[in-house]
Amino acid sequence: MHRSRPVTDVAHAGLTVPDLEDALAMWCDGLGFTLERSFTLDETVTRGTTGVQGSTIRAATVTLGAHRIELLQYSPPHPRTGASDPARTGAVHIALVVDDLEEVVGVCGRHGWRAVGSPHLMSTGSRAGTRITYLEGPRGGLIELIAPPSTRDETH
Repeated sequence: MHRSRPVTDVAHAGLTVPDLEDALAMWCDGLGFTLERSFTLDETVTRGTTGVQGSTIRAATVTLGAHRIELLQYSPPHPRTGASDPARTGAVHIALVVDDLEEVVGVCGRHGWRAVGSPHLMSTGSRAGTRITYLEGPRGGLIELIAPPSTRDETH
Protein backbone atom coordinates (compact mmCIF):
# COMPACT_ATOMS: atom_id res chain seq x y z
CA MET A 1 0.00 0.00 0.00
CA HIS A 2 1.43 3.35 -1.03
CA ARG A 3 1.01 6.29 1.38
CA SER A 4 1.06 9.10 -1.20
CA ARG A 5 2.54 10.04 -4.53
CA PRO A 6 6.35 9.93 -4.23
CA VAL A 7 6.80 12.51 -7.03
CA THR A 8 5.50 15.95 -6.11
CA ASP A 9 6.25 18.01 -9.21
CA VAL A 10 8.02 18.14 -12.58
CA ALA A 11 10.90 20.56 -12.06
CA HIS A 12 12.04 21.04 -15.67
CA ALA A 13 13.05 19.43 -18.93
CA GLY A 14 16.73 19.69 -19.76
CA LEU A 15 18.46 20.03 -23.09
CA THR A 16 22.21 19.73 -23.70
CA VAL A 17 23.32 22.36 -26.20
CA PRO A 18 26.63 23.06 -27.96
CA ASP A 19 26.56 26.84 -27.26
CA LEU A 20 24.70 28.29 -24.28
CA GLU A 21 24.66 31.89 -25.55
CA ASP A 22 23.22 30.82 -28.89
CA ALA A 23 20.63 28.66 -27.13
CA LEU A 24 19.62 31.58 -24.86
CA ALA A 25 19.25 33.82 -27.89
CA MET A 26 16.92 31.29 -29.48
CA TRP A 27 14.85 30.44 -26.39
CA CYS A 28 14.61 33.98 -24.96
CA ASP A 29 14.98 36.42 -27.85
CA GLY A 30 13.47 34.16 -30.48
CA LEU A 31 10.85 32.12 -28.64
CA GLY A 32 9.88 34.52 -25.87
CA PHE A 33 11.04 32.56 -22.82
CA THR A 34 12.40 34.48 -19.81
CA LEU A 35 15.83 33.83 -18.31
CA GLU A 36 15.19 32.73 -14.72
CA ARG A 37 18.78 32.03 -13.68
CA SER A 38 22.17 30.95 -14.94
CA PHE A 39 24.77 28.93 -13.08
CA THR A 40 27.92 26.86 -13.39
CA LEU A 41 28.48 23.39 -11.97
CA ASP A 42 32.11 22.51 -11.30
CA GLU A 43 33.67 19.19 -12.30
CA THR A 44 32.92 17.55 -8.92
CA VAL A 45 29.22 18.47 -9.02
CA THR A 46 28.98 17.52 -12.70
CA ARG A 47 30.52 14.10 -12.04
CA GLY A 48 28.46 13.51 -8.90
CA THR A 49 25.17 14.55 -10.45
CA THR A 50 25.39 13.27 -14.05
CA GLY A 51 28.18 10.69 -13.98
CA VAL A 52 30.11 12.66 -16.65
CA GLN A 53 33.80 13.02 -15.78
CA GLY A 54 36.17 15.79 -16.81
CA SER A 55 33.60 18.48 -17.65
CA THR A 56 31.94 21.46 -16.05
CA ILE A 57 28.44 22.61 -16.95
CA ARG A 58 27.39 26.16 -17.77
CA ALA A 59 23.63 26.24 -17.58
CA ALA A 60 20.59 28.46 -17.61
CA THR A 61 16.95 27.96 -16.77
CA VAL A 62 14.40 29.67 -18.98
CA THR A 63 10.68 29.86 -18.26
CA LEU A 64 7.43 30.28 -20.09
CA GLY A 65 4.47 30.35 -17.74
CA ALA A 66 4.88 27.48 -15.30
CA HIS A 67 7.22 25.57 -17.63
CA ARG A 68 11.00 25.46 -17.17
CA ILE A 69 13.66 24.40 -19.67
CA GLU A 70 17.20 23.86 -18.41
CA LEU A 71 19.84 24.47 -21.08
CA LEU A 72 23.20 22.80 -20.37
CA GLN A 73 26.56 23.29 -22.09
CA TYR A 74 29.26 20.78 -21.10
CA SER A 75 32.81 22.13 -21.22
CA PRO A 76 34.79 20.61 -22.69
CA PRO A 77 32.20 18.82 -24.80
CA HIS A 78 32.08 15.17 -23.89
CA PRO A 79 31.47 13.22 -27.10
CA ARG A 80 30.31 9.74 -26.13
CA THR A 81 28.20 7.60 -28.37
CA GLY A 82 25.57 6.40 -25.90
CA ALA A 83 22.05 7.57 -26.63
CA SER A 84 21.55 8.38 -22.94
CA ASP A 85 24.79 10.32 -22.47
CA PRO A 86 23.73 13.52 -20.67
CA ALA A 87 26.67 15.40 -22.20
CA ARG A 88 25.72 14.54 -25.78
CA THR A 89 24.41 17.55 -27.69
CA GLY A 90 20.68 17.10 -28.00
CA ALA A 91 20.37 14.94 -24.88
CA VAL A 92 17.13 15.51 -23.00
CA HIS A 93 16.19 14.67 -19.42
CA ILE A 94 13.11 15.13 -17.27
CA ALA A 95 13.70 16.40 -13.73
CA LEU A 96 11.32 15.34 -10.99
CA VAL A 97 11.06 16.79 -7.48
CA VAL A 98 10.77 13.92 -4.98
CA ASP A 99 10.23 13.60 -1.25
CA ASP A 100 12.14 10.33 -0.79
CA LEU A 101 15.08 9.88 -3.17
CA GLU A 102 15.78 6.26 -2.19
CA GLU A 103 12.13 5.27 -2.63
CA VAL A 104 11.96 6.73 -6.14
CA VAL A 105 15.33 5.21 -7.12
CA GLY A 106 13.94 1.87 -5.92
CA VAL A 107 10.69 2.24 -7.85
CA CYS A 108 12.55 3.18 -11.02
CA GLY A 109 15.12 0.43 -10.42
CA ARG A 110 12.36 -2.16 -10.46
CA HIS A 111 11.63 -0.97 -14.00
CA GLY A 112 15.24 -1.26 -15.17
CA TRP A 113 16.45 2.30 -14.50
CA ARG A 114 19.87 2.66 -12.86
CA ALA A 115 21.65 5.50 -11.10
CA VAL A 116 24.62 6.79 -13.10
CA GLY A 117 26.41 7.92 -9.94
CA SER A 118 25.83 8.42 -6.24
CA PRO A 119 23.33 11.08 -5.16
CA HIS A 120 25.14 14.40 -4.86
CA LEU A 121 24.43 16.76 -1.96
CA MET A 122 24.41 20.40 -3.09
CA SER A 123 26.36 22.39 -0.49
CA THR A 124 25.95 25.96 -1.75
CA GLY A 125 23.55 28.19 -3.64
CA SER A 126 19.79 28.11 -3.88
CA ARG A 127 19.73 24.30 -3.73
CA ALA A 128 21.98 23.85 -0.67
CA GLY A 129 20.94 20.69 1.17
CA THR A 130 19.30 19.21 -1.93
CA ARG A 131 20.27 15.74 -3.11
CA ILE A 132 20.38 15.17 -6.88
CA THR A 133 21.03 12.14 -9.05
CA TYR A 134 20.45 11.00 -12.64
CA LEU A 135 18.94 7.68 -13.65
CA GLU A 136 19.47 6.04 -17.03
CA GLY A 137 16.70 3.99 -18.60
CA PRO A 138 17.18 0.40 -19.75
CA ARG A 139 16.86 1.48 -23.40
CA GLY A 140 17.99 5.08 -23.07
CA GLY A 141 16.51 8.20 -21.58
CA LEU A 142 17.44 10.15 -18.48
CA ILE A 143 15.55 11.19 -15.38
CA GLU A 144 17.00 13.65 -12.86
CA LEU A 145 15.72 13.24 -9.31
CA ILE A 146 15.79 16.33 -7.08
CA ALA A 147 15.20 15.81 -3.35
CA PRO A 148 15.06 19.14 -1.47
CA PRO A 149 15.77 19.06 2.24
CA SER A 150 12.60 18.32 4.18
CA THR A 151 11.50 19.87 7.45
CA ARG A 152 12.15 16.42 8.96
CA ASP A 153 15.82 16.72 7.88
CA GLU A 154 16.13 20.16 9.42
CA THR A 155 15.11 18.93 12.88
CA HIS A 156 17.88 16.32 13.11
